[in-house]
Amino acid sequence: MRKKNLSVIVATLAIVLSLIGTALAQTESYTCETCPMTVGPDALDHLKVTDASGVRHYVECMGCALKLLKTSETIHIETYCDWYGPEYKITADISQHGAVTTVNPESALLLVGGGCTGNRVAYNQTAADALLANGFSEYTMMMMKQPLPDNTNVTTVSKKALTFAAAETTTEPPQSPFVPIALGIVAAAVVIAAIVAYKKLKR
Repeated sequence: MRKKNLSVIVATLAIVLSLIGTALAQTESYTCETCPMTVGPDALDHLKVTDASGVRHYVECMGCALKLLKTSETIHIETYCDWYGPEYKITADISQHGAVTTVNPESALLLVGGGCTGNRVAYNQTAADALLANGFSEYTMMMMKQPLPDNTNVTTVSKKALTFAAAETTTEPPQSPFVPIALGIVAAAVVIAAIVAYKKLKR
């Protein structure tokens, strides 16, 4: 009977830890390298930036990515249209601290709305117009699902690369790491409870 109970406890513990591990992976986050905001799972998926050595850098928005040019001579950016979604990929290879930029597609545009939450990337002018009119789409990151300010500037990535490279970093408030911490506490509590239950069974 004790062996059966122990098997149930071990199986339950394994399931709980697996679920917690999945939840922690889904809430994986980093501090943005150019502003105080947290780079959550949606930003990790939406924006991938590497330097000349292939090292990944974690940033919250396209503006933050371009600000990496202050310290990195060369960066490679992979993202997608905030209006059309992941099927409309956009890449940018920028070198010499922003002096040389190659963007694919060449029609891609950058919408600068003053701060991380107001920055968007559009596949072409049609997508840019739709974002200006609607602010966001289902493919826009959660923190950016809001209207764009009236003074939002629409330009090319190449034209803004040098500007962002020299710009001061933003001062948006950092997001709370409460969820990952809470999940870690729950995991520890489950492990302790399982150990106590096992010791009781051995008596």
